[in-house]
Amino acid sequence: MRYALLHKTNDRLEAGQAPDPDVLARADAVLEEMRQAGVLLTAEGLMPSARGARVTFPDGSPRVVDGPFTETKELVAGLSIIRVESRDEAVGWALRFAEADPGTEIDILELAD
Repeated sequence: MRYALLHKTNDRLEAGQAPDPDVLARADAVLEEMRQAGVLLTAEGLMPSARGARVTFPDGSPRVVDGPFTETKELVAGLSIIRVESRDEAVGWALRFAEADPGTEIDILELAD
């Protein structure tokens, strides 16, 4: 089973500030654990939404809206794709990230085959 771990952003990251070096080091250590365990397929950080765009359909036709986006709690700062045996194992890895960066929300979503 493959899962996406979507790491939510915060106001500081959205403002373009670098992640806290201690948090980054702890997160990198978790990524290394995942590599060593053979479950990590990819991990990527995302730039602030000010550098992105969104396609909406306000009147049924597509419209491109440039960032930044106001609802920070819904935005993603990074993602990891892992291959594990179960949802519980995916949750366990997300909890390891939570230890590295307390307070950061992580969505755990199974990828379609």
